[in-house]
Amino acid sequence: MVDPLNYFLISVTCFCFGLIVSFQMAHISYCRTLTRLVRRSISTKTIAPVLVEFEERKLKK
Repeated sequence: MVDPLNYFLISVTCFCFGLIVSFQMAHISYCRTLTRLVRRSISTKTIAPVLVEFEERKLKK
């Protein structure tokens, strides 16, 4: 039989693993967005795509 301490340790481990995975997923998402914006800025040779994205995100909040 598993005692409550082992249940607690398993749940803490799963919680920490979930935090790490969610942080990595958010980081990958933001890096992809940043890469897309940099590519568009380089191809247009202006910072207009960055400003447009900033305004769109500002309006969503």
